[in-house]
Amino acid sequence: MTTSTRKPFLSAAALLTFLLPTAACTPETDAPPSTAATVPAPPSPAVRKLRMPETLLGLPKSMDRISTGVAKQHLDILKREVAPATSAVGWAYGDNGPDADMVFITGVSGTVTDQRGMVERVLQPYRIKTPEPVDPGELGGTARCGQGRTEDESFLVTCAWADDQTVGIVAFVSSRPQADRTAQFLEVRKAMTETTAQAR
Repeated sequence: MTTSTRKPFLSAAALLTFLLPTAACTPETDAPPSTAATVPAPPSPAVRKLRMPETLLGLPKSMDRISTGVAKQHLDILKREVAPATSAVGWAYGDNGPDADMVFITGVSGTVTDQRGMVERVLQPYRIKTPEPVDPGELGGTARCGQGRTEDESFLVTCAWADDQTVGIVAFVSSRPQADRTAQFLEVRKAMTETTAQAR
């Protein structure tokens, strides 16, 4: 970034988801066997939760308290949006070097009833121009990204998504102009998402 990475990140604080054999028991009588076919049970619904990988886009977790605080500051708001939240993550990634890019992630899982409205609301605190719809990728849902500048003129790209079970924000901060970051956003979202089958 400029001469210090902490200053833009502090400024960013203001800006800133078998077959179940239906084996019919045949009684031991002379009755004819059942002709009912075995019907497969519907698959167990998938459950999504969010996690914090050790690295994102090749960047390590930041141990800087200011940077991680920026990423966590909106968690309480997001938790209320999906109450009760089943998981919550907030962290910063980057090496804090003089010209380093940083990636901030914030997200929760729970029940999302208004995907589009959720995305619009979670992007409001960020200093970006009108967010444009982007491809949400294989995980589906709704996603938008917008570009802007932090208070001290670092370059900012912020993307958000919402699906039925998760909502999250990925903010890219750099001292250099940034091109489209949709591909990186989708990579980060996928790395954050953990999908399991719900036990019956």
